[in-house]
Amino acid sequence: MDYFFVSRSKVRRFYEAPPGVDLDAMAYVSRPEALKEGTPFFFDSRMRPAEPLVSFFLETAKTLKAKSLQDYTYDVLDLTEYLENELDPPVDLLSVIEEDLVAYREDCTEHRESSDAPATWKPRRALINGFYGWAEDQKLIDKRPYFRRRNGRDVLSWGATTQLDVRHLTWRQWTFLKQVGLRGYLPTGRVDRAFRGRSPLRNSAAPELAITTGMRLQEFSCLLDIEVGPPCRDGSPAEVPLQAIAKYGLPRTVTIQDATLRELDMYRRTERAAQVRVAAKMFE
Repeated sequence: MDYFFVSRSKVRRFYEAPPGVDLDAMAYVSRPEALKEGTPFFFDSRMRPAEPLVSFFLETAKTLKAKSLQDYTYDVLDLTEYLENELDPPVDLLSVIEEDLVAYREDCTEHRESSDAPATWKPRRALINGFYGWAEDQKLIDKRPYFRRRNGRDVLSWGATTQLDVRHLTWRQWTFLKQVGLRGYLPTGRVDRAFRGRSPLRNSAAPELAITTGMRLQEFSCLLDIEVGPPCRDGSPAEVPLQAIAKYGLPRTVTIQDATLRELDMYRRTERAAQVRVAAKMFE
């Protein structure tokens, strides 16, 4: 099976219009109804579209970004190669039974030279669940080839991540990191005159905002200062709507507590105001 990804950058670099064809290729691939960047296409040995994968990824591309589409493409190719080359007799995606997928799970997690860790198997399982859920909705199959419990677990569930790269901090540890490491205080609570960091209020208020709201890295790094309002007079928390920068672009709301709002307000009234005054002089 062959495949390729929709790439505007390659169109920009390599496209040459055939003789007699008047086509602005960049305008064509950038139009609102054009295929999304990174959408994969699959072809069989006779260079015909390999269904149902083409239709599945056209639908999936509506919610996923190019990097996720690429990762899922490699996962589905690995699955199809296993079903066609390792099983006897070989089967296609729409003809598998539960035992075939269990054998694939065991092959990935136990029998390969470099077996999948739980964190690696998880997206593979998500792809399989997504594909057969879509195939069932499209009436391509009568039902999923395996049973799913109400809690979401099924025969493909495997492993648990027990050694996390991110460790929990106690409140005392977080306070020490914030006050000493980010704000530049001494462990006694006094100002450290030897601290060479810049904008200590910003450096402590920003992590406080990220941690207390549970925002993802992309959400926090793309959030604009103007999107977070001032503290409320009654001390109530503020709600900030996220959409374009939220996961999959789906709208959600984060709640910012009053203490965090007041810390941000202190930064705006002091450090930020001073930086704005200095920057304004450059344009006088």
